[in-house]
Amino acid sequence: MPPAASAPRLPGDERRERILEASLRVFAERGFHGATTRELAKAAGVSEALMFRHFPTKEDLYLALQSHCCQAKAGEKAAMLGQLEDCTASLVTMVHYMMAKMLRPPDQVPEVEQALHRLLAHSLIEDGNFARGFMEKVGGEFIQKLEACLAAALQAGDAVASPVQARAGAWFVQHFAAMLMLNEMPGTPVVRLDSDRSSQVEQAVWFTLQGLGLKPEAIRRNYHPQAFALLMS
Repeated sequence: MPPAASAPRLPGDERRERILEASLRVFAERGFHGATTRELAKAAGVSEALMFRHFPTKEDLYLALQSHCCQAKAGEKAAMLGQLEDCTASLVTMVHYMMAKMLRPPDQVPEVEQALHRLLAHSLIEDGNFARGFMEKVGGEFIQKLEACLAAALQAGDAVASPVQARAGAWFVQHFAAMLMLNEMPGTPVVRLDSDRSSQVEQAVWFTLQGLGLKPEAIRRNYHPQAFALLMS
């Protein structure tokens, strides 16, 4: 009987990618401190020795995963932001995009994205380093665009001046959206709202835009929930 064929050897880059993808799931489930190198290697289907050839320490793997996640998300955000001019309509579009993304039920969120959300939540419970680095690299461009669009809305007379600094207001939008996501994360919402999901998105958008200082007439002129929902589907 001929010997069983051994599994084909993967190129180094492909093996490294597989380790990163597997580590995302483990770190998301266990957190940095809870995950062991044995669990990480097993999830990737490699030995600890081979994993250490690519990532000498667990800290190195964690940092590489942060960079990996940031590159993927930054590319996605850059593609969207590059198509938007600085104006009131773009501000409304960005806020709807954030609220609609964060209010999706878990079964409509891709598995990799769910894992990233859980990893960010774990990071906040631990030392916050992963979440901090992720926000600096991925959130920064989004925040800058929100600021620029809000400034354009003020110049166009579509918003009123506020004592809240523009950058702080932009980050408050992100924080609010993140809390909506955390509320949905368990599968059954922590707090149930007496409205359907599309209505929740619409109310969250109105709440956010008015908090940023947009005038109601400017919101009505630029916000068309049904059309936005079709674009997001």
